[in-house]
Amino acid sequence: MNRQRVIYAAVSTGLAAWLVNTAAGQLPDQRFDHLIKRGPLRLFQAPNWRFFGPNPGVSDMHLLYRDIAGGTATPWREIELLRDRPWYGLFWNAANRVPKVIFDALQVIIKAANESSADLPHVVSTSGYRLIRRYLTTQIPHERGADHTQFMMLQGHPERGGQYAVQPMFASERIPLNPTPAPATAR
Repeated sequence: MNRQRVIYAAVSTGLAAWLVNTAAGQLPDQRFDHLIKRGPLRLFQAPNWRFFGPNPGVSDMHLLYRDIAGGTATPWREIELLRDRPWYGLFWNAANRVPKVIFDALQVIIKAANESSADLPHVVSTSGYRLIRRYLTTQIPHERGADHTQFMMLQGHPERGGQYAVQPMFASERIPLNPTPAPATAR
């Protein structure tokens, strides 16, 4: 019985130390970092994932597209990537995968555009651009008769006075839509 209490106490103390170490490593100020890296808690060193990272996101990305039929473009429409989460989304949110992939692809496009001074051939060759192009041509419904589509990325952020500022980040070239083959006629 005494041995079981010792084991229970040792495991409880270890888990408590790990919890305290992990919580201390996530605090915004870094006053406990020296204890975690070089002090007595270094054996329990947990990954340092500060909440919201070193540079928190302060803007929203918006993905818009329009269809082009016979040289005439439709108005821009936003692709709603985020939907209301179900109650169980805290534990299992498989529907979040597509928006995350789209967001990451948009980040690749922005990075490539910034690095190449918006050199379109360079941006078009990135995996992010190819993914968005494929997503637009295969997953988004288009206007009847549309032969091309185009997408645009906007960045929005709140400003003082409650205003919402929007800045264009990138506009794609015209992307050809694959015509659907005519159904075979029975003879």
